[in-house]
Amino acid sequence: MLAYSVDDFPIWRTGQDGKVAFDATILTSLIRSCCSDESWRHESARILPIKQDDGSAIVVAQTMSNHKRIQSALQQISAFAYDDVDKRLRKNLRDSVALNKRVLLVEASPNSQLTQLIFGASTAQEDIERLEVVNSYVVHCIGDSQRNQLFKSGLHSEIERGYRLTVLEQDGSIRKTLTDDELVERGTVNAKVVQQFLSANELSVPDAIQALEDAKQVATQEGKNILVQMSGPDCGPCIRLSRYLADHHELFSREYVHLHLDSRSPRRGELIEKLDVKFKSVPWMMIVSGESEIIATSDADSGNIGFPTGEKSQAHFRAMLERSSQLSPEELDLLITDLNSVE
Repeated sequence: MLAYSVDDFPIWRTGQDGKVAFDATILTSLIRSCCSDESWRHESARILPIKQDDGSAIVVAQTMSNHKRIQSALQQISAFAYDDVDKRLRKNLRDSVALNKRVLLVEASPNSQLTQLIFGASTAQEDIERLEVVNSYVVHCIGDSQRNQLFKSGLHSEIERGYRLTVLEQDGSIRKTLTDDELVERGTVNAKVVQQFLSANELSVPDAIQALEDAKQVATQEGKNILVQMSGPDCGPCIRLSRYLADHHELFSREYVHLHLDSRSPRRGELIEKLDVKFKSVPWMMIVSGESEIIATSDADSGNIGFPTGEKSQAHFRAMLERSSQLSPEELDLLITDLNSVE
């Protein structure tokens, strides 16, 4: 069973009384179209929209073989959901720092060739493989109706009528742009050109083993421990954890040297074997001393707590911090309380 948060999706409508109402019709229709009719005939297959006090969710029960189809479709619709270009861009620039990525602006319509290449087209009939290098970016899509907003923001000096890819630095400045003339060859988006462009402008990721050695040196000099965060590049709970740690950077940086490694990090698997730890899912955390002593991990009796949401997982996370830092009871209370408000 797979659960998808839908806070960024168009799931709200105005009811007859003029009030905003929860309506997952668009999303449920989209998800159904991603998978074959036969897969929905399975007795366990279903879609259940849930409205809760702290948000909304779509609970999908489908075969794991259809997971990529569903995930790709939701990522695509989410990327085009925001009407406020500036608000969305500020959020994505913030995420780019937390996730060690750059922002990729994609100017294209939701169903265009370029969009399909960036996200991977997933329908019941065909799959277009997503470019792996896209995982190195926070993708921000600009639909046709939003191009005027982008122009007014002053980022570009002219409105591009065709496709345009723009890589932004983490401070919001333009690093490199690829226009329609360079992207399209005989009416078709050139996947090789896109691949080369993205590969040439992705942010470098440190070698995992060397990064830990560097972190241990800093930790020893500053009298701190190391908070190692293991993530996946497009894992929802991993992104939430990165946002949470970034929001509380002042407290965590006072106590820890933060080391963030994801599947892009060279030799991460070798590092996991070297540490001899139970690493089975992400997000996963480990607190280690400058002398390589493992003080705590996110592995509770029931398994990895991931992003701490429930009472038991939050209690385990608090115990990890208590065991490895000088955080006061009041600071710990704040950190645990704020886990419940991360987007």
